[in-house]
Amino acid sequence: MQPILLILTASLLLTGCSKKPSASVNQTVDVATNPAGAQNAGSPTNASPSAAPVDMTQTINQYGTRAAYFDKITQFPVWKTVPRGAQVFDNVPIQIDGMICLWGSENTRINIVFPEQVLGIPWNQKFETLYVYHATFYRAPDQTPVYDLVFRYADGSSVTNEIKFGVDVVDWYANTSQSMTAPPSSPNAKIAWTGGSFLPDGLQPLRFCLTALDNPHPSLKVTTIDLYSCKNQPAACIMAMTAGQSGLLK
Repeated sequence: MQPILLILTASLLLTGCSKKPSASVNQTVDVATNPAGAQNAGSPTNASPSAAPVDMTQTINQYGTRAAYFDKITQFPVWKTVPRGAQVFDNVPIQIDGMICLWGSENTRINIVFPEQVLGIPWNQKFETLYVYHATFYRAPDQTPVYDLVFRYADGSSVTNEIKFGVDVVDWYANTSQSMTAPPSSPNAKIAWTGGSFLPDGLQPLRFCLTALDNPHPSLKVTTIDLYSCKNQPAACIMAMTAGQSGLLK
């Protein structure tokens, strides 16, 4: 049984990283202070030709949940509304083939243990900005580190992007009847998609964010991308990544 099935049938009480990158890491980027584009929350628009989705199929098959399983989450049919395949949100083309989740302490309370790290997502290209389509399972105080996303360069160097709750990403459970609807505070991040509802009242939709991570070394080829849980309350849930030019979010 795929992890996401266990997650959503077990519970819907949504409310320093597990393995730090090696000594080759030469820089840490604070996403919130590294602007990369427009701030308006938006709906799908025409895709930019200057961006390409990262192929995450192999990694999802190894570590995550394939999109085909979303329709099998019968206890919470909201997952049948989740976009999949080729999509365009806020001028950014993405390819949703499933989901990768990282370790979160709240999930362990319901006996759901995700991997602490997912290494070696292949890319082998140069780019200015990486756009990440993601959310969290469970909440945390704002500024809480959720996960590290590491660019590994062809010359052996690397850069770590620390993703923080409330700043770069928010909980996927948007309870519109409570104070749980605030978007990410960073100018680099926005709510990209909201749909369906976990309950019949229509007040508890699912949502995902787009976050732009600028590459400080765009002239260097990024060979792989690594993900590390920061081992705090929320579990990071990464749906897709796209690499391309900066400033695409509209």
